[in-house]
Order: sequence, then C-alpha cells, then structure tokens
Amino acid sequence: METISRSLLTFLVNSLWQVPLAAGVAALACRFLRQAPARYRHAVWVAALAAALLLPLASMRTAQPAEGPQFSPALAASIAAAPTTARMAASALPPVAPAPAPRTITLAETTGALLLGAYLLFLLFQLARLARASLRTVRIRRAAAAGEIPLLLDRVRSRCQDAFGLSGVELLFSADVSGPVAAGATVILPQSLLAESSEDVLTSAIGHEMAHIARRDFACKLLYELVYLPVSFHPAAWLIRRGIERTREMACDEMVTRRLMDASVYARSIVSIAAQMTALPCPGYTLGVFDGDILEERIRRLIHRPAANLRQARLLLAGGLAALALCTLLASSLALTARAQGAAADMMKQGQAAYNRGDYPTAAAQFAAAVRFEPDNLDAKLSLAGALLQQYVPGTDPSSPLLAGARQQYQDVLARDPGNQRAIKNMMILSVESKQFAEAREWAQKAIEADSTDPAGYYTIGFLDWSTTYPDFSSARVAAGMKPEDSGIIPDPGLRQNVRTQHGAQIEEGFRMLQTALQLDPDYSDAMAYMNLLYRIKAGISDNAADYQANIAQADDWVGKALDAKRKQAQLARTGRPANAARSAEEPLAPPPPPPPPPPPPGLGGVAMAEPPNSIRVEGSVQQSKLVSQTQPSYPALAAQNGITGTVTLGVVIGKDGTVQNIQVLKGHPLLAAAAMQAVKAWKYQPTMLNGQPVSVVTSVSVTFSGQ
Repeated sequence: METISRSLLTFLVNSLWQVPLAAGVAALACRFLRQAPARYRHAVWVAALAAALLLPLASMRTAQPAEGPQFSPALAASIAAAPTTARMAASALPPVAPAPAPRTITLAETTGALLLGAYLLFLLFQLARLARASLRTVRIRRAAAAGEIPLLLDRVRSRCQDAFGLSGVELLFSADVSGPVAAGATVILPQSLLAESSEDVLTSAIGHEMAHIARRDFACKLLYELVYLPVSFHPAAWLIRRGIERTREMACDEMVTRRLMDASVYARSIVSIAAQMTALPCPGYTLGVFDGDILEERIRRLIHRPAANLRQARLLLAGGLAALALCTLLASSLALTARAQGAAADMMKQGQAAYNRGDYPTAAAQFAAAVRFEPDNLDAKLSLAGALLQQYVPGTDPSSPLLAGARQQYQDVLARDPGNQRAIKNMMILSVESKQFAEAREWAQKAIEADSTDPAGYYTIGFLDWSTTYPDFSSARVAAGMKPEDSGIIPDPGLRQNVRTQHGAQIEEGFRMLQTALQLDPDYSDAMAYMNLLYRIKAGISDNAADYQANIAQADDWVGKALDAKRKQAQLARTGRPANAARSAEEPLAPPPPPPPPPPPPGLGGVAMAEPPNSIRVEGSVQQSKLVSQTQPSYPALAAQNGITGTVTLGVVIGKDGTVQNIQVLKGHPLLAAAAMQAVKAWKYQPTMLNGQPVSVVTSVSVTFSGQ
C-alpha cells in the first residue's frame, strides 16, 4: 500500500534508536580515553556524529517494498494451459511460500502527516538559526577594521604564527565582539585588547584562535552543523554535538601549551580573561572560554596535565572507532521500515481478501477504486492488473478489454518506475498473449537487462524464435506434399534451404536462449519442451539421414528430461504448503501466465486449422451425441513405458457428409496426440442440418488415455 513519504518516516523512526546507540558507544569509548589527548576523543565524537546521520540514511534504502515471490513458470504455464474452470480454481493450488515479513512500523495517515510536518518545520527553524548565525558572522567580519597594531600585539601574532606554521593570518578589530574570534584565516579582536599590556594574556587569547585556524575548525564546524541538522531534534544528537565542541576547545588548549607557553601560565591567563568577560553581555565570543561550558574541566586538565601513554591511547582510539563501526553495521541490519497508511489502505485490504477467495471481479473493482483515490499508488496498479488478468481466458480475444486494462496499468507503473521488474515481465507476457511477437521480444530483452538471473526473458525469446520459425517450416512441409502426420526430412532441397536461410540464425538463437534459461533453472520443463521442438525443426531441414536421426535423438532426449522435470515439479507441489494457507497482505498477486506450453511437434497437427465458409461452431458435448461410429485410439508404446496419461483436446472440422476433414491439436501431450488424431480421423457423424441444408461443423473432441 502507498505511504506518505515512506523514506522520511523510516529515517525518523530509525534515528530514534540509532542516534542514542552512536552517542552511547562514543561516550563509552571516550570514558576509556579520558587520559588520552583531547584530539583522540574529538575524533570519536566526530565519528559518532557521522554514524548518527548515516545509519538512519542507510535505513531509507530498504524503505521501498521489495518485490515478493512470483508464481513459478511451470505453475503459471499449467494454469494458462488449463480450461477456464480449472484456471479459475488455480487459487486453490499451493502458493509459493511468502518471504519473511519485514520489520515494519505502520502509522495512521494523520499521525504520519503530523510527524512529518513537525519535523519539516523544525528543520526550517534550525536552518533559519544557522543562516542567522552565518549572516551575523559575515556582518562582524565586514564591520571589523584593520587598525594600527601595537608592537607587543604584532610580536605576539608573529610568535603564534611561527608556532603553528601559519602565515598571512589577518588581525582585525571590532567593537561587536567581546573576545577573539577566528573566522577562516582571520582573527577578529575586541577593541579592548589594543590596550592589553600582558603578553601572557595576549598570547593565550591569540594563540587559542591560531590553534583553531591551524586545525581548520571554522570550516569543520560548518560541516558538522550541516551533518547535525537532520538529527538535531534528538537529545542524543545534542550530546554528540556538545562532545565535539568540548573536545575541540581542549584540543586547542593542548596545542597552545605544547607549542607556545606553559600550561599553568596559560590556565591563569584564561581564568583572568573569563573573569573580565563575565560582566559582558556576549561572553560567547571570547576565546572559546565559555564554549561548551567546560571552563572548570579545562583548567583542571591544564593544572594536573594527565600523563598520556600515546601508544595505549592510539590502541584505545582504534578500538573505540572499531566498536563504533561494528555497532553501525549491526544497527544497519536491524533497521525498521516505517510507513503511514494511505486513504486507499482499506480498499487494498478488501481487494486482497477478494482476490484470495477467487472473487476477481470484486478484487478488480476494489483495486480500481484505490487507483482512482491514489493515482500514484503503484502497488494498487499492479494489483489491479493482476486481478484483470485472472479474469482473462488465455487464447481468446487478444483485443479483450481485460488485456487492454492490464496493459494500461503496467504502462502507468513503468512511466513512474521504468525499472519495475514485475511490470516489465508482465508486459512481455501480455505481448506474447496478444501475439505481438516483435513487441514481446523488446520486452524480453528489457526483462533480461533488468534481471539477468531470471530465466523468463531468455525462455520467452526462445519461444518467440520457435513461434516465428514454425509457420514457415510448416508451410514448407505442406508445399513439399507432406501430410500433418508425416515425419522425416522435407523432401525438396530448395524448400529446406529456404527455411535455413530465413530462420537459421533464429533457430541457433533459440537454442542459446533456452540453454541459458536452463542454466539458471535446470528444472525448467517448458524450456526443455521447446528445445525438443527446435531440434525437430532442425531435423526436418537436415540434408541427410544421419543429421536427421541425430537431431531426432536430441529431441527425444529433451522429451525425457521434460517428463522427469514435470514429475519432480508434481512431487514438490504435493509437499508444498496447504492450499488454504493465508497469503500475506504484502505478497504480490499472481502475474499473468507466461507463454503457453509447447504445442505438439511437427506432424501432430501444428498447421492452423482452416474453417470452411458458412460453417457453424457446435459445443463438443452437443456434437458427441451425433457420433455414428467411433474408433478407439491405440495406446502409444513410448507413452506407456513412461507412464504418460491424460486427455488430448482436438479441434476438428466435420464436413457436410459427417466425416472428419481437418484436425488440430489444441492441448495434450505430444506422445499421445498422434494416436488421438489417428483414431478421430476415422470417426463418422450424422450430417448437421441448418435450414434444411447440410453444413460443416467446427467443434472440439477430447480423447482420454488412462493407461489401462
């Protein structure tokens, strides 16, 4: 179901627990590093800030629902091949087990909207504060003036620059600041420091700001503020930011005492400056003395100067960063998905319930209502297309409104999500179903590009290669005087060469594509069946008996492999989950069936049946009552050896005299089809009369082989 900014809600929900996790790990690591240099603890807090933002951001990648399992090609093919009543009952077949349910938090639509609105308003407020602070800094920088620098102050500046390896640091003076401020490569001093006579105080004040410049703290602070902004609503993020500010000031203190002056002298100087600034209205701009509100801690560290074992400190730093990285990985794997139910949620639930009980018209109506209510709801569009296709009978009118409606939904999905694999695959299947083979090939290629590990695209191209080759091959057989039931090589060399010239490349491509499909799915029985059919075409256009026999042997071998795969699939189906097992609401609807199962090989009625003019269609059960004589079919030995049973459905044309004049196999196993055709060809019917005149009849006949 559609969500209100699923990704942003997921970010907020995960930040509620991931930000405190990062802060807690950093605080624990800094506890062990309390005797180490401040720059090490500063690095830990900076890493924690990065983790506090990256963890919720990473969880947004899993916010979009992944496509669930599709019906297996073999199961879909069997549904497509079955009669309408059997296909409508397909929902009773054992469905594919759903994927494990994701860790999802579902919010009411109003709650989600209020939460996102409040968060966006807070972000705007924080952005305004950051912009205001930036503008204030720019104004102070522009208003500051470069006055005449006293000799003592100039000497202190030179000394500090040399100590930190800096050059060209500009000193400006401003009445708008109460203490020194470092802005980029500029130090802005208050006017009062022009009269300062203590070299220690001047060195402490200017040296601290020079340390900030040497560390590039001004640019880093801007970066940290931007990183902090998205999670600034969280108290734990504020603690991380506070840790960064505190350790930054202490790191500058350490640089000053290491390169410029004694720690005790530096401590007395900053206490003196703090005392002078307490009465000023804006003490926050003084030296960083009040930054982070840690003056007491800074003085204590300067006086006691804890001895640090640098080797041990480096090991602890590496351990702290490693622990933070490990917790980041674990937290990323435990990310939640948050979503707010849209207004169409109830419609989707009712549609899913109707679909699960096989009431596809009601399901389609509910999904259509959801689409009207939320036009951008891709799940509703995909579900609507699936419900429409469940009402379509394969092999009937290719211009059916059901097919057109499903096609429109998939096109709408692809217009918004061009890489949607489910829509691409189903557009491929729809194009095959409507006999638009050129378009089907394009969609099959797109399906392969979208997912090169899915065998369906390769199988479809193999099917299309056979479908475009077989009509010309069949016509060549007819032109050479061969009957549908005849086997062997096409006797006319010119006709054989013509087929090879026109379709040789397609035949070879078909072999390659089907082989690829079988590499991806070794039990793909439909691909095996088409390998059989392509080898029979290759055998029919061979130039010598040896090649013919070799290709027929290959074809027979693939028939055996297909039968074994079918038996394996039947065993797996019997051990599947119960038919009445409920499907998850997130489980996608069954896609339309793939290309129909293989037709019988050449010689078993593959030529399209021509209907005589002025003929009428009669139901098979009605025409059966007019049967005068009936020959029972003989059970094929190869079928008996392999335990093959089933029903062969034939389309027949009965002439005005009641004899069977034309036969086409509509459905049935290739090893049974020839025997069924041979028997039905000898059947005799009473002539059918229309307005007192005999007419030809087009009907269907079913011949059952029970194996007894």
